[in-house]
Amino acid sequence: MEEPRESTRNPAARVVASGPFKTIVLGAILVGAILVGLETVPSVRDSFGGALIAMDRVVLAIFLVEVVLKIAAEGRRPWRYFADPWNIFDFSVTAICLLPLHAQFAQVLRLGRVARSLRLVTALPRLQLIVGALLRSLPSFGWITLLLFTLLYAYSVMGVFLFGENDPARFGSLWSSMLTMFSVLTLEGWFDTMRDQMVGLPQDDGSAVVASPIVAPLYFVSFILSGTMIFLNLLVGVIVNSMSEMPGGESDAAERGTSAERGTSAERGTSAGRGTSAPTSDAPRATTSPLPSLHAPGAEQAHVTLLIERLARMEAMLEDLQAELRRRGDSDRAG
Repeated sequence: MEEPRESTRNPAARVVASGPFKTIVLGAILVGAILVGLETVPSVRDSFGGALIAMDRVVLAIFLVEVVLKIAAEGRRPWRYFADPWNIFDFSVTAICLLPLHAQFAQVLRLGRVARSLRLVTALPRLQLIVGALLRSLPSFGWITLLLFTLLYAYSVMGVFLFGENDPARFGSLWSSMLTMFSVLTLEGWFDTMRDQMVGLPQDDGSAVVASPIVAPLYFVSFILSGTMIFLNLLVGVIVNSMSEMPGGESDAAERGTSAERGTSAERGTSAGRGTSAPTSDAPRATTSPLPSLHAPGAEQAHVTLLIERLARMEAMLEDLQAELRRRGDSDRAG
């Protein structure tokens, strides 16, 4: 008889996995986030300061109980609690809020209380999936950022040469030009900047206005199309690809469901074709068991064994079909 798993024997594990406990923790996270926001309103803080402090202590007590229960749920191996990065984040936030900090470190305590609202990510699996996809996309983000910086640098240098004389405040130096092009990259006031370069700005020394009615539109429109549209689509594509590769993602589940449906349809079609051509047999038809999941322990060997059995049954059916065809041919010739 198989020994029951430790998680089923541990009361703390059952409590942590229960729905009401997760609901209480989620509610505490939401209440803690609301309390931090209310403390930023002076009138609310002056009128209900004591109540806010009391509710904040209740929320902190719930978080502390959660940490203790999760560690206890690991049984005789409590260090496994820290194997999960989300648990480390929860533990760090709770520990910061429990530290006996003095007045000069009050800002650290406030930041810890603000960070408690970020625990909403650890309480909702869907948010964990999105954050995990973002973290998996960081290497690709680095290369895309490097390419974007190269484009920004090239256009900034061209901006100094093209518009430095007309608009020294925006394009007088490489640094100011890079800041201007970064603001253009965010699409903030880019049309006003382009118009000033198209019509020219009046100079303080009374010199002639330097206008670029053709070069300026080509310069800014090409930068916006390449820097905003293309790179934004690249970032979205990287995130979507990372989410599709995450274990437990919706795309994986949909793909597995589609593959299973196709396999079932093909097997039904094959069985129907056999029923119309193969002879009837007194032996009972062998039922075809589904292929085991390759993610299960030892599933590869079972998968190969089941495929060999199916091939053997198909070979036997083909031999019976050939024998039946030879018998019918002999009967036709004798007749």
